[in-house]
Amino acid sequence: MLFLAVFCGFLAENIREHKVEKNRERQYMQSLVEDLKADTASIAKTNGFRVARLRMYDSLSEAILSKKYMEKGSTVYFWGRNISRRTFFFSADGTMQQLKNSGGFRLINNKNIADKIMAYDVLYRTVMRQQDLEELQLGEYRQLAGKVFDASVFRAMTTLKDSIVIKGLEGNPQLKDDSPSLLNDFANKLNYWAVGSTFLLQMLEQLKEKAILLMKLIQNEYHLK
Repeated sequence: MLFLAVFCGFLAENIREHKVEKNRERQYMQSLVEDLKADTASIAKTNGFRVARLRMYDSLSEAILSKKYMEKGSTVYFWGRNISRRTFFFSADGTMQQLKNSGGFRLINNKNIADKIMAYDVLYRTVMRQQDLEELQLGEYRQLAGKVFDASVFRAMTTLKDSIVIKGLEGNPQLKDDSPSLLNDFANKLNYWAVGSTFLLQMLEQLKEKAILLMKLIQNEYHLK
């Protein structure tokens, strides 16, 4: 009888622990879905900014290479200043960090979902490395922009109050230095940055697609809304 009582107690404890772990698994997945929703919204906003900035690159590069920058001084300054403005994507990865640091992955019974969560994290870390590279490329661009553009024009374009506003100016301000060698280096730096920025935009779109697929899998598996 004593053995039976101990055995039944052991079974009850196992059932209780299993129920607790299933609840924790569901809570993790619900939280992860919310994080992924935040990520997809953030990527959409970030990539909207990136697309606009790449259009400015096309226009500025064309103006420099076709030597039409003297006719379009105001817009050339506007493009040149706004291209250097940075945008970053940072994942809402609180749940991901909990899963990684607290052994939460062992609670996920669906291997396909666990694998896709890890793949999402791997791609996100690749995005972070590419963002670091872009920051270096933009730093090199800004160094050359400091030689090409007149600082007084940039200052007149910039309003620093509650938020930073950069507006175009009337008139036709000219470049500070338009020597062919410098403008060639400038256009090359622009090109290097634009290629890397396009690659980053594409990776972010892939990350968004992975997030959407992962959300659907989790919502179907755990019957979440």
